[in-house]
Amino acid sequence: MLQDQRMKSLLLRIAALEPSYTIHCPLLSSLVNHCLQRIFKSPTHPPYDSMIKRAMKELDEKSGLTEEAISEFIRRQYDKDLPFDHASILHIHLQKLCMSGELLCTENEKYVFADCESEVEEEYDEEDEEEEEKEDGDKEEKED
Repeated sequence: MLQDQRMKSLLLRIAALEPSYTIHCPLLSSLVNHCLQRIFKSPTHPPYDSMIKRAMKELDEKSGLTEEAISEFIRRQYDKDLPFDHASILHIHLQKLCMSGELLCTENEKYVFADCESEVEEEYDEEDEEEEEKEDGDKEEKED
């Protein structure tokens, strides 16, 4: 990630120079060409919505997946073809999927399919009940 930021910074500095400026260093020239090709080429990976849904189906966490877990899955599958600003694009697509009602973001910032909402709520309800029972048991022990 830091390397990507440095690359963007370098490209911005080069772009700010006179457009007719020639890069005399072959290594730098090669690096700039590589970065420009990566920036301006058409992606070969599937649309983000598809990659997100695939990550959620294949990782199949009943309590949902964090944005970081989804990102890691996508990076493992498509790393060489992802844009520099992958994290931002992923975040935007997750928000869009939530707004469209396909995904839900839980209180602990995990994403689940909207049709799995009842399963997640049941899981939280069970955890809450267990905590309440434990607290009630602790109170009774203190009273005795």
